Amino acid sequence: MDLLQSWVVVGVPGVVITAGLFAGRSKLRAWIGYGALAALMAFFLIVPADVLSAAALGLVAVGLVASGRGTGADDAYREHHQGRRRFTTAGGAAQPAPGTRDR
Repeated sequence: MDLLQSWVVVGVPGVVITAGLFAGRSKLRAWIGYGALAALMAFFLIVPADVLSAAALGLVAVGLVASGRGTGADDAYREHHQGRRRFTTAGGAAQPAPGTRDR
């Protein structure tokens, strides 16, 4: 298997799946994503013996670690839907819409 075939068959689908694992702020998915990146790096080091492709994937992993994915920084981060109060009962009771009176 040459380099182009290995990227088409394994590299591109692996990178797409790994990118999907890093969407959101789940620690479990982030750690699974790191494992997938490590497996891709091992694949590119062993099968086509392409050190540059493995290094590029390693650089992506380093960038993700530097951004705090899968660490305690994700616990303090609030998604946009976790802080909203309108149209939800998160506060214990339904909130009236702005501009309306409470009846």
